Amino acid sequence: MHKSKRTRSREISKKRKAAIKKGDLVKVTRYGKYTEVMFAKHTPPKGKVNIRRKHGSLINSKTREIINVDHATSRSDLLTSLKRSLKTLSHLIACNFKGGKDEKFITLTYSVPYQLDPHGAKKDWQRLYQNFRNNYPKAKYVAIFEPQGTLYPNEDQKMVPNWHIHILIKGIREDISPKLKKWWRSRGLFKVKPISEIKTNNLGIYFTSYSKNLNPAFIDKVARKVIQEKDTSILVDDDKDVAKGARLLFYPPRFRIYVTSQNLRQPQISYVRFDELDTSKLGELVSESTIDIKDTQTGKIMNSYGYLNFRQK
Repeated sequence: MHKSKRTRSREISKKRKAAIKKGDLVKVTRYGKYTEVMFAKHTPPKGKVNIRRKHGSLINSKTREIINVDHATSRSDLLTSLKRSLKTLSHLIACNFKGGKDEKFITLTYSVPYQLDPHGAKKDWQRLYQNFRNNYPKAKYVAIFEPQGTLYPNEDQKMVPNWHIHILIKGIREDISPKLKKWWRSRGLFKVKPISEIKTNNLGIYFTSYSKNLNPAFIDKVARKVIQEKDTSILVDDDKDVAKGARLLFYPPRFRIYVTSQNLRQPQISYVRFDELDTSKLGELVSESTIDIKDTQTGKIMNSYGYLNFRQK
């Protein structure tokens, strides 16, 4: 059986207009009052080549060729994977949270000793979740793990960020501060805010922006040096309120940045020809774009993705 290796260096560029034509097959994702229409220029031919995963590889079911896939190791690949996860998270949040009176936004931070291990933060959440499940068994939740813009030496004397946890919970009307004080007091501080007090058109984008960006005012000198070494374009203007993409540089490889309860409503996904889709029923067109992925070795465009985003009033 022939084996090949899939390794490519990619460059991503974005355009304002969506390159979607009438006969294109599009993916329609409905989440809450939002709808995303996506078109990919190159997709595997149906009925001819069926590529499926097996033991970390891809297998071409027609030729039986095994394609060894390198896990994301370069910074650009890791950032692409993170952004894809955050987009999925954004859709889940917008699909389940509307700003109702039973919805809360909780931030959990660590006092000394700080939590410098992201997997340790997950274990802390799992212990806390047992209390939530015992007291509020029908509640829905999303827990998001984020690195801060301050670095400290860990046991190996490597400079790493202190972590914190954001939680979105739905289905609890009472004041949960007394319980949280009891459950989290040995770890650090907490803050509870009704989601109804957050003014935004899209809760999914609002909350996932926390996971991407940092406020330059809260980035210490050591973290600033790390950011500048990895991406010189992020901190070019300290007068800006947001350092876009700065937080993404501190997530470890293949770390799942969020967990959810199993009772969340999932986005609805369907496929249809673009000329058969009645976009007038999807609401107002709020944005459109095209993303080209180029092979930096050959200069050829590997794939193009067109996006249309709609919002119901």
